Amino acid sequence: MTDLKCNICGEFTAAAAAESSAVHSNVRAFKDESFVYVRCGSCGSLHARDEVDLGHYYAQYPFHNLPVDWRLHAMYANYLKRLQESGLKREDRVLDYGCGGGHFVTYLRERGYNVQGFDEYSPKFGDRAVLAERYDCIVSQDVLEHVPAPHALLEEFSRLTKPDALIALGTPNAAALDLKRPESFAHAIHAPYHRHILSETALKQIGDKHGWQLARFYPTMYTNTSVPFLNERFYLYYTTLTDGTLDSMMEDVRAGALILRLPQTLFWGLFGGLFSRHTDVMAMFRRQNAS
Repeated sequence: MTDLKCNICGEFTAAAAAESSAVHSNVRAFKDESFVYVRCGSCGSLHARDEVDLGHYYAQYPFHNLPVDWRLHAMYANYLKRLQESGLKREDRVLDYGCGGGHFVTYLRERGYNVQGFDEYSPKFGDRAVLAERYDCIVSQDVLEHVPAPHALLEEFSRLTKPDALIALGTPNAAALDLKRPESFAHAIHAPYHRHILSETALKQIGDKHGWQLARFYPTMYTNTSVPFLNERFYLYYTTLTDGTLDSMMEDVRAGALILRLPQTLFWGLFGGLFSRHTDVMAMFRRQNAS
């Protein structure tokens, strides 16, 4: 293994000193495949060591089958609340960058927001014409860690936004991912889809390089709600009752498995939100520069 140059902080980590580990994919079609991740010795971010054919892996991506029901709407309500707390106004022009199937775009439009969506892998939202506009707010959930050059993406966000725009980044937190127990964090590492995972410190500081000021920081993902059974630890608990893959979260609920372990089910369903491992976080930035 060669020395690692971190594409987040730019520092080198000697190969002999680099912390690394192999982790299996959390996607059913590839669960028997493992991928190596290496930690930057300076900022603590994680990097996928080897290049892969991402088109091959995205062809069987579980989020293509994301169920749209009351559970998703409850999570989106929590997401919108965070945006409003950070200053989102009804009249703001919003871009959901990396919107996938556009479910959050639809949710915001139904609530009266002026929002566009873009996702280069989506036939419905792949029109780059929306990138010729400038916006008051960009939301980008679970995108930064997927791209080969995170700073290039953030430069794009600066180009797409007006001065004082709100930029909301939701992403995993490398500082909470223990490479000594990689299989315990397989869902947050999400191999091989996640290419570069920032540490909490790196995420908070990354805005400085792009002329952004950190406005708010949330130590959990928006899916960690106060609604019973809609929290991070319950999702993790549920996957242990199935085959341990992300796919199980997109399928019909296995009520029998939950009933058989009723005490644990009730505990994690009702109180799991209080025991987050902080593996996924959200940072709200304000763009300061006028370029």
